[in-house]
Amino acid sequence: MEIKSSLKHKSIYALIAYLCFFLITVGTVSYHVIKSPIYIEIQQNLELRTKLLAIQIEKSLDHSIFLLKSIASLGKASQTQKEQDKVLLTIFGEFDGMVVSGGLWPKPYSIDKHKPYMSLFYYKNSNRKVNDISLWNQSSRDQYDQEAWYKVAENKPSGNIFWSKIYIDTHTNVQMITASMPYYIENQFSGVATIDISLSNLVAFTHNHAENYNLGVILKDNFNEVITKYNFKKIDDIYISKYQFDEFNWSMNIINSKHTVNEEVYELVSKVEFGIIPILLLCVMLGYYLLNHYLIKPIILIAKKVDASKEGGIIDLTYDSKDEIRYLIESFNQKTIFLEAEKIKAQASTKVKSKFLATLSHEIRTPMNGILGTVQILLKSNLNTEQKNYLNTLCDSGEHMIALLNEILDFSKIEQEHLESDKTLFPLESIINSINNVYEALCTKKGLKFQIYSEIPHDRWYFSNKARLRQILFNLLSNAVKFTLNGSIKVYLKERIENGRLHLKIDVQDTGIGISKEAQERVFRPFEQAESSITHRFGGTGLGLAIVRKILELNGGNIILSSKIGVGSNFKVSLKIEKGTPDFKKVSLQKQLHYNGLKALIVEDNLINSIVMKTFMKNKGFHCECADNGQDALGMLHKNHYDFILMDNHMPFMDGVNTINSIRTMKNTKSKVLIFGCTADAFKETFTPMLKAGADFIIVKPIDANKLEEALHHYSEKLYQYSPKHKIRIDS
Repeated sequence: MEIKSSLKHKSIYALIAYLCFFLITVGTVSYHVIKSPIYIEIQQNLELRTKLLAIQIEKSLDHSIFLLKSIASLGKASQTQKEQDKVLLTIFGEFDGMVVSGGLWPKPYSIDKHKPYMSLFYYKNSNRKVNDISLWNQSSRDQYDQEAWYKVAENKPSGNIFWSKIYIDTHTNVQMITASMPYYIENQFSGVATIDISLSNLVAFTHNHAENYNLGVILKDNFNEVITKYNFKKIDDIYISKYQFDEFNWSMNIINSKHTVNEEVYELVSKVEFGIIPILLLCVMLGYYLLNHYLIKPIILIAKKVDASKEGGIIDLTYDSKDEIRYLIESFNQKTIFLEAEKIKAQASTKVKSKFLATLSHEIRTPMNGILGTVQILLKSNLNTEQKNYLNTLCDSGEHMIALLNEILDFSKIEQEHLESDKTLFPLESIINSINNVYEALCTKKGLKFQIYSEIPHDRWYFSNKARLRQILFNLLSNAVKFTLNGSIKVYLKERIENGRLHLKIDVQDTGIGISKEAQERVFRPFEQAESSITHRFGGTGLGLAIVRKILELNGGNIILSSKIGVGSNFKVSLKIEKGTPDFKKVSLQKQLHYNGLKALIVEDNLINSIVMKTFMKNKGFHCECADNGQDALGMLHKNHYDFILMDNHMPFMDGVNTINSIRTMKNTKSKVLIFGCTADAFKETFTPMLKAGADFIIVKPIDANKLEEALHHYSEKLYQYSPKHKIRIDS
């Protein structure tokens, strides 16, 4: 194990975390302490800036209003229009402000009974030259007394000022606003005085002021329409200073555009914290030095000694302090000595167990091969019904015994994490047909109804571990049949996409005896069943469900059980699976091949097994010869030609692995003969050497006639390589 001094890193992280916590605490307390006075100060400063800006705006507008009042006073004076014209020219020429145009708009026919419109309107251009505009007096022109700025002041009390909405002047393309004021002669409404104010200078001044003092401004007229808006962004926790222009009913809102109250406080708190950070860093460095010297270094030294010592070695370290670290060293050494002794015992026990299981498998499978093989041969002979029933019972018992042995071996592999998970391409329909053929007959025999419901397309192929999927289904269905006395057993199959992956969903339902809530977790433990009485009543090892759960866990799946006593059980399985591309070559097993004229060499040291296998092969049409060890087999192969060799593994003089290896190294075409390994050791450790030596396929004893037939179909091309005249003939 590589030591990365993680304790040093962790201590540094801890001290950094402490430093951050301290700074956050100081900052939080400081923030809440100084927030209130800073908030008040910001309010006061903003109110002052608002008043100063408002004064400047009012000053400009008051100057313009003074001009309007002067024009209105001239309108009600007892002067001729020519005299008024001269005065207005003088006023507009000398006036320096925001007013760009204005004049008098007499009531129609009030000056001359023959001329309805006799306005005095003046415009000051960009060169400050005043021009007399008489367009409004032309008869072809729209009547000015119908304009909004005239109508709003008509017959209104003297001295009132009326403001128009903001508009863009069509000639100058400048933002404008018009102020109107009625005037009276001898208490009779005589006309309206107006001024047109350019807002460009006012807007520019407002923007400049806001920019200089980091303000956000929004100015609105008496119609609540925006005159100008600059840097005004209304956000949470921001103070807004409001001002109302009473005389002309405008309003203005001002904010601090650069900082909110929180930002001002944060800036001040940051300055405080930056001042104390150097002191805190010195404290942290001192703390780290003490922690490293008195705690971390000794622990790291212990870790290095442990890593450098041999497996099972003790810590050889001089440490004088009588503290917890000293106690740790002594306790570790004591535990190491104890564990080393226990490890030796466990290794010896494991070797004995593995050897026992291998021997058990071989010793049981070897005679069972003779028993079941003989039964399968006899079942194909001329027997009466009673004799066939006896043989079927014998065959079922033998297969049950092999199934129990397989469960024990599988669980042993699971414990050692040696359970193989080889993926192959297969059609789901083959598994459905298999379980249907087996369990429909079993259910019918017990008077149960068996049904399979599949939402999956019948031509679906998968790339997965077919044997393990079949084992899951067979284990669940075997339990269902075993514990269901009446009613039905149903299997539901469907596909679902979960987290972007395809899952096969299996739901096995039965109307059996049910499982109590207390026992539902226990049934998945090895060698346990729901109740002890069940073992006596129904039998079994109690490994089936434990194996199912472990297979699912190793393949990214899960199983959920729901059950009720006296009602039945429901096992729901979810398994990650991959779709596969159909391989139609594998479907050809539906028709029987002929092997007449083919020669087979059976290499088997057990006489009974040799006789059984020879009979098997002869019944298929093979001409068979036998050898009881590898040396004899090689001698026979040198003298004769064979199409197929069935090779045992454990034999005297020369075993199966060495024999296969010798055949494959021959310098002639006989080296390519089809070879099936045949062994009673159902372990991958036995299969692998035979396959590496050159075996084409491994078949486990006791030999299943159907599996042997499947294998011969699969390797049929190689089987017929020497006998083209016997080239595969298919039963019609």
